[in-house]
Amino acid sequence: MLDYRTLTFLTVCQEMNFTRAAKKLHISQPAVSQHMQYLEEYYGVKLFRFVGKSILLTDAGKLLKRSLTALHNNELYLKEQLAFLTDKKRTLHFGVTLTVGEFMIARPLADFLKLHKDADVSVTVANTAQLLQQLDEGSIDFAILEGDYSRAAYAHIPFLTDQFVPICSSSHPFANTRRALSLTDLTGETLLIREPGSGTRSILEQVLNNHDLTPEDFANVVTIGNMNAIKEMTAAGAGITFLYETAIKSELKNGTIQKIPITSFDIRHEISIVWKKDNLFQEFFLDVFRELQFRT
Repeated sequence: MLDYRTLTFLTVCQEMNFTRAAKKLHISQPAVSQHMQYLEEYYGVKLFRFVGKSILLTDAGKLLKRSLTALHNNELYLKEQLAFLTDKKRTLHFGVTLTVGEFMIARPLADFLKLHKDADVSVTVANTAQLLQQLDEGSIDFAILEGDYSRAAYAHIPFLTDQFVPICSSSHPFANTRRALSLTDLTGETLLIREPGSGTRSILEQVLNNHDLTPEDFANVVTIGNMNAIKEMTAAGAGITFLYETAIKSELKNGTIQKIPITSFDIRHEISIVWKKDNLFQEFFLDVFRELQFRT
């Protein structure tokens, strides 16, 4: 069990403010300062440096934060697994991106629950950046996402590989063109795009960057934080976009949306299951991941 002073330290790291940390912990601000002083004396290092009214972690503080966060997360999960030995109920907290949550996880999760009828499962839906933050904080055990993440900080295995495709309304001139198009030909259009922090947006920005383009090179950019809204607006002719093929299966089938034929555009991207490398329960997670394998 972590010492209460280390929990104070982790709260300060979250808030980066002694007063807010004190309010969150329901203790006095001097008590927070005393806890930090104790830890600095115990480890023989400075954990914070002050710049004006702001506080920043030193290199030693960053190392201690990483180490204590790992211990804290493992302890939380250990408590859940010890409870499992008593009541035989498996507990699982994980996160998925909007793309995965709306179009990829339902069937694998349903199959998992058929095997574990008494499992307590909590699924958080958020963008890639938010899920990585929740992993770091220990509020989820693992995440299924398509965006970028640090291979040094997180372990990962493939969930699936999907085609990333440019799409437009079936009534758009691009849908019926016979000429070979390039990405540059699309820049005269309105681009419908997810919000910053979204994995789908991150992948698109990488694709464009590889062709010396950015979203700002398009005639207009409309940012929308909802996948279904992007699909509906695309079908209505409000703009073009880039999405995973799994997310637009039904629209391609009924003809409301069509792929834009771009020369030499074959982008396949891995959707990954990601967890903290320092998690003690990796072997258990790997068993869960095998049961969550995506099936088309």
